[in-house]
Amino acid sequence: MTAVPIRWLWPGRIARGKVTLIAGHPGLGKSQLTLNLAAVVSTGGRWPADGKRSERGSVVILSAEDDVGDTIKPRLEAAGADVTRCHVVDAVRDVDGAGAIYLRAFSLAADVARLEALLAELGDVALVGIDPLTAYLGDADSHKNAEVRGLLAPLSEMAARRGVAVVCVSHLNKGGSSEALLRVSGSLGFVAAARAAFIVTKDADNPARRLFLPLKNNLSSDETGLAFAVEPCQLASGIETSRILWESAPVTVTADDAMAPVEATAERTEIADASDWLRDLLATGPVEAREVLRLAGQQGFNARMAQRARQRIGATTRREGFGKGSRVLWSIPIDDKSSIDDTTEMLSPMRPVVIYGAGPDDAPKPAAASTADGDRYRKASRGE
Repeated sequence: MTAVPIRWLWPGRIARGKVTLIAGHPGLGKSQLTLNLAAVVSTGGRWPADGKRSERGSVVILSAEDDVGDTIKPRLEAAGADVTRCHVVDAVRDVDGAGAIYLRAFSLAADVARLEALLAELGDVALVGIDPLTAYLGDADSHKNAEVRGLLAPLSEMAARRGVAVVCVSHLNKGGSSEALLRVSGSLGFVAAARAAFIVTKDADNPARRLFLPLKNNLSSDETGLAFAVEPCQLASGIETSRILWESAPVTVTADDAMAPVEATAERTEIADASDWLRDLLATGPVEAREVLRLAGQQGFNARMAQRARQRIGATTRREGFGKGSRVLWSIPIDDKSSIDDTTEMLSPMRPVVIYGAGPDDAPKPAAASTADGDRYRKASRGE
């Protein structure tokens, strides 16, 4: 038995050789987020918030819901991906009893070995995205732990052998559980099989803002989340698509808090009061986060309420210094100290956002559409 360090793809969040789960309701940007990850990996770009550079590698995408030509490729291009390193599994080539060749949908029950052969053929794959995971379960019952574990165990073993990060997208159920972990659709076997799991949800105070929050992480102690928005954009070709804008500061709200039922009128009033108080406090300049929380407590606002107020008024956070001597400051950008609309439902333009995904300055530009074809997959750069 030999001890080895964890090989991170996204430090503290997504590890190579492991399965990671991202869950959320439809339409919140889970698929968009997965393609943003692909852009970072394919270019060796920088990860959100900490700005650390990713290992550069190829990406394999299994997508049952989005078209390659009008959705996947445009989104990859908008995110700055090297599309020559992005490969989309279209179908599996098989032979029937009469010896005739036909194409069928990929299945985790039957085709993990074929997927591994593809990874070996490509050679430098760092990330596999499966979206959504439930589309590839075949006849397995997604609500039965034994069947789910039986399907995901070979996938986990393949990820470990090949040293690739496997990111699976899932949905949330409509139940009212107060524990976010129990909201992932299907069996708990999905969450159990993943070494890390994240949730994508709306910010209760800003419907245009998305929160990317940890549900579990067996490999890291980092409990912070991130925030992003999905904005429309137009490619040079004139194609309309969209991309993710990440915020530069981490998010401290928990998944359970973010998924809690909408607060009652009394609590909404308390948030408004906390927002007014915080705006006044920060009007004269930045204040250290610990001092803000201490003063908030004196006013009867707990830490969660103070964080909600910060998000509501669009206050920013930044870290000064390094190591033990560093400190986090809360502030309101100078141009916006005078007045901020508490009722806005759009992403505050003053909140710091960073577009991540572009690679180093000398990274190759996306190539023209490839003419190569394959039996089991085609490149996203074809866009067909």
